[in-house]
Order: sequence, then C-alpha cells, then structure tokens
Amino acid sequence: MADNRLYSIATMAKILDMPESTLHYWKNRFDDVLPSFGTGRGKRYRAEAVAIFRDIGALLAQGLSAGDVRSELARRYPVNVGSGEAKGPAAPQTMTVGGGTGGGVDAQTMLAMASAIGAEIARTLAEQLGRGLSGGPAALPETTAAAIQGELAEARAENAALADKMRVLESELVRLRKDRRELENHLLGKIKALGEERGNG
Repeated sequence: MADNRLYSIATMAKILDMPESTLHYWKNRFDDVLPSFGTGRGKRYRAEAVAIFRDIGALLAQGLSAGDVRSELARRYPVNVGSGEAKGPAAPQTMTVGGGTGGGVDAQTMLAMASAIGAEIARTLAEQLGRGLSGGPAALPETTAAAIQGELAEARAENAALADKMRVLESELVRLRKDRRELENHLLGKIKALGEERGNG
C-alpha cells in the first residue's frame, strides 16, 4: 500500500538526520523532481521525497555538479508536474511546480529563480571557501578541526609506539649479533682444540 503521508521540511530533516538549511538549499535547487503539494511555508512532501533527498546528498557527495545531479534525478524519478504525472516533450511550457489545480510557477520562471539562487549560493560558498583557505586550520568549523586534531593525535601516538618498537628491535638485533660472534668464537676455539688434540695424538 502506498504511503500517502505528507512531510514538512522540518520533519524530513529529522527523518534524514540532516540540517533543515541543507534540505532547504536542495529543495530550492531540485524542486522540480521532488514530489510536493502546496506552496511557500505550507508546502509538504510525499514520503518518496525521502529517497530523493538521500540520492541528492549521495550524488553531491560523489562530486557531481548540480546539472549532473538534476539529470540523474530526472532519470531515476518522474518529474513532479501538476498532478504528479510526467508529460511529454512539450511539458516545459506548461509544467507547474507545487501541485494542486493552479497557482504553480511555470518552468521558465522556476529555472530563472533557480539560476539566481544558484549564483548567489555559489558566490557565498566561494567567499566561505576563500576565508577558510586563507585563514588556515583556525578557520575550519570546530567539528572538522576537532576531528583533524584527534586524527593527528592518534597518528602521533602510533608513530611513538612504532618508534619504541623499532628501538627494541634494534637493541635485539645488536644483542643477536653479539651472541653470534661469541658463539662463532666459542666454536672456533673448540675446533682448534680438537685439531690440536688430533695433532698431538
């Protein structure tokens, strides 16, 4: 039986254990493939949108561009058009976003809005990345900096442990060489003594 529940972005964020701001950003960029009803603050998403949001995150994590993600989502999922049924090639002129019986936004307006939002987001990200790179490790988010510090501490501890093991191995090798020399001298002495005994006998 189909799941007919509708979810707000806040509820979706809890289900996916992700920040609401991330989902708002994704819904603004990929709204045309997200099955939804209503507009503005009253917009709700169908249950299948959970899988689509997960796929968006996975595809972006693979390093795909927004255009490539959009193409892949369009291939995997039907476009959320009017009543939810995908239309043929002429659809872009009449496609509406938001479901229901009207009051939607035509595709060209939506693309223009998405393009403007995308440009603004790109500008903001470029600024943030610029600050992060020029500021060095101190400019990293606390969680990332803490994770890096933790990994660095672990690597140092492993390095120290390996150095201790190397010192033990080196001293053991020196001891073995010394023992070998002593054994060789002892055996040579025995062989020499046996040779002398035979010579005298």
